[in-house]
Amino acid sequence: MTRGADIIDLVAFVAVAAVVSVLVDRLARRTLQAARSQAEAEALARLAGGAVLTGVEPLPELVAEIRRMFALDAVAVLAPAGGGWTPLAAAGAPVPTRPDDAPLAAELSDGAVLVVSGDALEADDRRLLNVFIAQLRLAQERARLQAEAGTAADLAEANELRAALLAAVSHDLRTPLHAIKTAATSLLSKDVTWRADEARGFAKTIDAEADRLTHLVTNLLDLSRLQAGALGVSMRPVQVEDVIYRAVDSLGATGAAIAIDIDRELPAVRADGGLLERALANVMDNALNWSPPNRAVRVEADVVEDAVVIRVIDQGPGIPVERRSDVFQAFQRLGDRVGNSPTGVGLGLAVARGFVDAIGGELAIEDTPGGGTTVVFSLRQGP
Repeated sequence: MTRGADIIDLVAFVAVAAVVSVLVDRLARRTLQAARSQAEAEALARLAGGAVLTGVEPLPELVAEIRRMFALDAVAVLAPAGGGWTPLAAAGAPVPTRPDDAPLAAELSDGAVLVVSGDALEADDRRLLNVFIAQLRLAQERARLQAEAGTAADLAEANELRAALLAAVSHDLRTPLHAIKTAATSLLSKDVTWRADEARGFAKTIDAEADRLTHLVTNLLDLSRLQAGALGVSMRPVQVEDVIYRAVDSLGATGAAIAIDIDRELPAVRADGGLLERALANVMDNALNWSPPNRAVRVEADVVEDAVVIRVIDQGPGIPVERRSDVFQAFQRLGDRVGNSPTGVGLGLAVARGFVDAIGGELAIEDTPGGGTTVVFSLRQGP
């Protein structure tokens, strides 16, 4: 009887142990599944939340995330190139150099292939990997769209610049050319005998309009150099007073309407003398164009803290505060809002700003007391 009870107890114990073992195994499986699900959820959350896709380089970020998530030896995105393959992004080592060399390869967009090396992936891992592959394809598509958008923006900017150039230059080239042609034709005419003073007047017209054309073409070439980043800069100590007088002289007869007021000897500045002279001449020319008749343009210079400050002052109509940044853009003119619209394609101040930036200075616009515009150059002192 006792032996039979022991057998029953043993069977019951074995049955309970089996049930407990099954329950523990199920619990362990569920724990592993929960851990895997949590890892998958975190990875998917990073994708959905933009931790990967908002990076500057989405493909490298995604490739690194795939390697980390699945504990792989290497992951790479290969693109066909010249009969072979080139890596667009890679993480880990050794990186497979061809899709055929990888244990697992998946096609992406534009002929690219995701290659993976490491331990074999389970079915659940492959399912999650497919999510990453979809994100890689989206990253490729986004990169393609961004490139197309950048190209479209560049084309739009180029078209806008071309339209502005044609609209402005067509008039400002045609006007001096017409004056030169008229004066030259008159001088060459055999039907009229011109007096000496009349012939001299025609010659002066040709000379002035040729200077005007030269100024326009020079500014166009300067603008193209600035936009192409091909501006050569030679920095050295420069005497500001000398540069100011050279800039005035470069304006020819119109420079007589500029009054220079420098109270004391100024220290040298570190700059490219040629670029500074051209910038000053452009600003002075702009001020002369906007100044009322019989009103001189003043040029003042002084030391303010550790900078040498040059002010080109006119008493024209002034520039509204909200438009001051516009006048430093190419082909910008404010002549449509005043009666005495000056000629010019609106390049002078744009070129001046580019030159001053290139030599490490600053160019700003202030109001002239009593009305008008003051353009302020701030230049660094230096040996």
